[in-house]
Amino acid sequence: MNPILIRIENDDAFGPATPVGAPCGTPVAHTRTAGHQTLTVGSSAGLWECSPGRFRRQVAQAEYSYFISGEGCFIPDGGTPIAFRAGDSMYFPANTEGEWHVRQTVRKAYLIMAAEP
Repeated sequence: MNPILIRIENDDAFGPATPVGAPCGTPVAHTRTAGHQTLTVGSSAGLWECSPGRFRRQVAQAEYSYFISGEGCFIPDGGTPIAFRAGDSMYFPANTEGEWHVRQTVRKAYLIMAAEP
């Protein structure tokens, strides 16, 4: 099996910005992706960008994220807010629910992992 390189040369590699699926107020955040790769059934990786706003997390699988730029916080349901900024990494176990609060446009590299059998 060969490694998969995900590289973007410029912002033209990103798809069109679309509103988040579950906004929690205004402004409604918009997201776009680049370099999205399906790795195995249920697993994928790529780059994700999101404008400021609040919204519910809608990824059921486990996810690892590295924040390239931006800042905000994630508030897990029933938990303490977790502030993040450029240079931070975050792991979301499968079925993590909560709310994103993006204060400054975020760009992150992500790896979504298939559910274990």
